[in-house]
Formats: sequence, C-alpha cells, structure tokens
Amino acid sequence: MIRKFLDSTMFYIISIIIIAILITLLALKMYTNKTMINLDLVEISYENKINKNGEYHVTISFEDDKPTYCSINGIHYKEIKDCNFDLKPGNYTLYLKQEDQTYKKKFDVVSNIVGEFSSTLDRVPTYYLALNGTKKMHYEFKYDEDFNKTVSYEIEDSSIISIENDTIKGLKKGTTTFTATLLDGNNKTYTVQVTDLIQPFSPNNDKPYLPCGRYSEEEADLLDKILESRIQEAGDGTRGAVLAAARFLSMELPYSIRYFNENGRLQGHGRPMIDGEGRYYHKGLYLSTKKYKDISKSTATGPKMWGCQIYDQFISKMNMNGFTCSGFVTWAMYNGGYDVGDVGAGDFAQYNDDLSDMGPHHQITTEYMTNGNFKPGDFIGRNGHAALIIGVDENYVYTAESLPAKLKVYTYERYHGIVKDDNLTYVIEMSDIYPNGDGFWTWMWND
Repeated sequence: MIRKFLDSTMFYIISIIIIAILITLLALKMYTNKTMINLDLVEISYENKINKNGEYHVTISFEDDKPTYCSINGIHYKEIKDCNFDLKPGNYTLYLKQEDQTYKKKFDVVSNIVGEFSSTLDRVPTYYLALNGTKKMHYEFKYDEDFNKTVSYEIEDSSIISIENDTIKGLKKGTTTFTATLLDGNNKTYTVQVTDLIQPFSPNNDKPYLPCGRYSEEEADLLDKILESRIQEAGDGTRGAVLAAARFLSMELPYSIRYFNENGRLQGHGRPMIDGEGRYYHKGLYLSTKKYKDISKSTATGPKMWGCQIYDQFISKMNMNGFTCSGFVTWAMYNGGYDVGDVGAGDFAQYNDDLSDMGPHHQITTEYMTNGNFKPGDFIGRNGHAALIIGVDENYVYTAESLPAKLKVYTYERYHGIVKDDNLTYVIEMSDIYPNGDGFWTWMWND
C-alpha cells in the first residue's frame, strides 16, 4: 500500500515537473517569437555628405511583418518607414520597438574625409579686407574629379562680412571668423578683419595726396601688417608678391604718393643712410618716424616720411617726399622679396646693374601684345623710366608708374595704344627672374 502510494506520488511530482517544463518552454518560445529582432536585417546607412549644420542624413531600414518603431533617444519614436535622422559624427544607440518590447543597437556615425583642399588664406593668420571691399576665395582641391566641390560657409558674425559665390564682402569694421566646409565634412576656419585704413581695389587716380604724419604709429603698424599679409598670401620672393606690393600702394592705400626727385642715390645701401625718397630698402610703408630712427646721415632737410616736405634739389624747392619711377619699382620688388638693389631706370651700355639689365627686352609691338608671354608683375619701361604691369585683360594693359606728379595707375589700349606710346617701349618677363617663381597672382586685381 505504501509502495503504491509512493509510486503514485512520484508519478504526480514528475508529471508536475514535466508540465512546468513544457509551460516554461512554451512561454519562452512565445516570448522569443514576440521580441527577437534579427539584427542582420537592420540596415543603418548614410551618404558621405553633410548638411549646413554638419550633420549626416542617417536612414534606418528594417523589414518585418510586425509594426516596428524606432528612436535615437528612447523617448520619441517614429514608424520604421520614416526612420531617418540628421546626426553629427559620434556614438549613438538605436531603439527598435515592437508591441511592448524594445531592442537596442549601438552604432557610429563616422566622418570620412576623402581629399584635401586649401586656400591662399591658409598662408596668413588674418586676412585684411577693406570696408565695402571684396575678396574672391581661391581654392585648390585634391579630390576626385567627380566629387562635388561646392563650399558652404558659416560666418561667426554676419554683420561684419557676407559671403556669396565664394566672394567675401566687408560690411562693417571689425574682426570675425568664417568656416568653409565641403560636402564630406572637410573644413577650414579663417579670420577676417575689416578695416577702413585701406580702400577697395580701384585704379582711382583722383585720390588726395598723402598728408604728412597722416597715420598714428598704431595705424602705420597695421598698414605694414596688411602689406606683409598680401606678400605672404602671394608667396614671398615671387611675381605675385611684387605684384601685391605694387597693387597695394597704387590702389589699396587711400592716398597718392607724390613723385619726388632723388637727392643723390647713396651707394652701400646697407649703411644707416637715406636719400630724399626713403627708397627701396625700407620694408613696409614709410609712414612713421620709426622707419628712420636709426639713420645717422641724411640729406640736409631729411629724413622725412612720405608726404612730408623735404628739399628737392632738382627743382630747387621743398616738395612732398615720395618716389621716382625706379624708387617705386625697387620698393615694390624689395617688399615682395626680390632685392634688386638700389638701382635706377637707365638703359646705358656702360652700366650693367640697373633695372633694365634684369633680363632680355621684348619690344612692345602689336604682335607681341597679341601673342607675347607678358603678365602682371613684369617689368615694363623705356630708357630712363621704370614701371610694373599690374593688370591685363582682353583690351587693356594696366601699369603702376611714378611720374610727375604722383604714383598712379595708367591704362593703355592693348594692341595699338601702348604700341604707339613712347612712354613704354619694352617688357622684361620676370618668371625666371623672381627668386621663388610666379607664386599666386591674378590677371586683374578683382579676379
């Protein structure tokens, strides 16, 4: 009887255990069927392209018969068919919900820079822009040809500058930064200072003469920095740098520099001496007394800044200090990084160290002006006169020349006018003469 009871009890217990196991397995199967999501079917994709906020458009795809919802923050869900997000590079968690069950999947949005790009502004810590002036961005891209090289811009203070069609415009005085970004997220940040110490590029020959002592020491220092930044952007010792110096003085400075006859050129220009002009051996602009504080020997009424009265021996009276023609050319070349020396504009057989001796002479003819290799930054002149080409377009050649009464921009009709003008008779092409080659230059100042 006891044995029979034990057998029945054991059978009962075993039956209970088996039933419990079956119920558990059934529940587990039901739970698994209800909540398990095959992660292999979850696709997270995005193009290597950012929007204006630096975000990638990320799309989540998942095919399942059951209604599925997704979220990035685990709070705000949307239907799987609308599951896309604009995300910056970083680490994220994807939440997928089916009925009352949620599954999580971690993923990364990774920036993928596929090339390089640069600008001439990379060469200067700050670009100085005239109030109401413009600056065309010049980029160099090392990307595949089929890559979309459109640049987008984000400006720190849009009241100071605007940018349209890759051109910066100065709106008001001040300093700001802007970031240039390509579609793959590659970006560069630049600093721009808008100032009224310079004017927009213009061949304006009606500018007033530079007054004596017009600028404070602080303003003179800033103008020197602006000039130096133009040189560095173009590449020191290059055609572009000399061209930048010539354009700066003839167009960006708001005043005209007076023509001034030399009071006798000094030999050994490394000595602490000066003639009437302040000539080529002065880096920067001759606008403050600091430029000649160490000079121990000078002309009788000098030294003086540009615009200040000094005795002109050639006309036997006081005159505003400034440049001769060779004084301007040698100054532009020296500031551009080409030390041509304290030389003049003569073209004499007995001398071999004047500006005319820098290279072969190309006579100005209609054929040469049509097919010649002349470019802005080349020397142009005649016996006794020196100048620089500062612009060339289809119809005109523009020069910067210091002739009585001032340094100014001259415009010559390209194919006939300049050929018939005795003021200029030959060109020296400077590509093989400037120590560091051509550097960065443009055909016209607003290119």
